[in-house]
Amino acid sequence: MEKEYLLSFSSFYKAAYAQEVLEEEGIRSSLRRLPAELIHSCGTGLYLRTGSIQQVVDVFDGRQIVPRGIFEIQGRGREERKYRKVQ
Repeated sequence: MEKEYLLSFSSFYKAAYAQEVLEEEGIRSSLRRLPAELIHSCGTGLYLRTGSIQQVVDVFDGRQIVPRGIFEIQGRGREERKYRKVQ
């Protein structure tokens, strides 16, 4: 079952580079604005759907990309959305 994830980075450029690397590996993601409660230094993150976030983590490890946080998105509506940090 696919889940939705949000990945935060320390800069827009790191997020854009991470998106390019994932695309090379056939993993679709999109650059989007982070929710206010997750913004620390950069307001842009990657959103993606996958059955296993471990595949993304493995790709990042191979390229020495370190996201600031990986969050599972829970809930459907905007008011119901919660972000559970998984890494």
